[in-house]
Amino acid sequence: HFGLGSSCALPNFAIGLACRLVCSYSGRMMASRVLLLLLTVVGVGRVAATVWVKGSGGANCDTVCQARSGCTEDAWPKSEQEFEAVAAEAGHRCEGTQQGGARYDPSTDGRYCGWDGPDGDSEPRCSASGDSGTYRFCPCNSDKEL
Repeated sequence: HFGLGSSCALPNFAIGLACRLVCSYSGRMMASRVLLLLLTVVGVGRVAATVWVKGSGGANCDTVCQARSGCTEDAWPKSEQEFEAVAAEAGHRCEGTQQGGARYDPSTDGRYCGWDGPDGDSEPRCSASGDSGTYRFCPCNSDKEL
C-alpha cells in the first residue's frame, strides 16, 4: 500500500516521493537504495546552486569567483527583497539600501548598499568593478575554493 506514515509527511515533493517508495516497499535493501538515490539527487542540486560572496574592495566578480568555479551572469537579484537575501547569505547587513544602477551593483561601501544594475544594459556585469571602497556581492558557481 502507498499510505504515508507520520515519518513520511514531508513538504518537499522529491523527498516525499522517495519517502513513499521507502514506506511502500518492504526490505531494507530497496529502502537503502532509494535513500542513497535521494541523497545523490539532493546533493547534486546543492552543488549547482549559486553562492553569494562579498568581495574585497575594488575587486570584480570574475576575480572573487575565480577559485569558486567562476561567476554566473544569470543570478543577479531582480528585487530589493531578493538582494536582502543575497546580502544576508554573504554575511552582510546593509544600514540602508537604494536601487543603485551601476554595472558593479549589487555592492556596498561597507554600510549602505545598491542592489540593481543599470536599466537595459546587456553588458556582462561579473567583470565590472568599482573603486577601492566598493565591495561587490558576487554570484559564484561553487561555495568551495578549489
